[in-house]
Amino acid sequence: MRYEVGKMFRKILVGFDGSRHSIKALETAITLAKLHGARVKVVEALPRSYPVELYLEEEIRDKERVIKHKEMIREISRDKGVEVEYEPVRGDPAAVISDVAERENFDLVVVGNRGLRGFRKLVSYSVSSKVVESSRRLVLVVKE
Repeated sequence: MRYEVGKMFRKILVGFDGSRHSIKALETAITLAKLHGARVKVVEALPRSYPVELYLEEEIRDKERVIKHKEMIREISRDKGVEVEYEPVRGDPAAVISDVAERENFDLVVVGNRGLRGFRKLVSYSVSSKVVESSRRLVLVVKE
């Protein structure tokens, strides 16, 4: 790939779940977008589906979550002076992030990392690790 100086990234994708780690990833992506004149898209993975008896209650929670996160992202982007697109998608977080990055040809994927250590790291495989493994795109993992 050949990049113009100062224009290495044109499209930056951010994985978001509302956590402080994903907020840090979004802020990092916005900073990079300002430097490179790139556009930023935030994708949030929502659970795929629910049993019928839980459907209505969980669907309401998902809608509230999307509204809350959309406003949070709008406020961060407005404060930083960069327009950000937001898209909630149903599915496994790592798969959603990797699929959107590939399908929409993003130059960079930015994800946060919870910074698990020791035994907790051994027993849980983080979304950021899965994205690094599965994505064919450049991935930046932001640690706090």
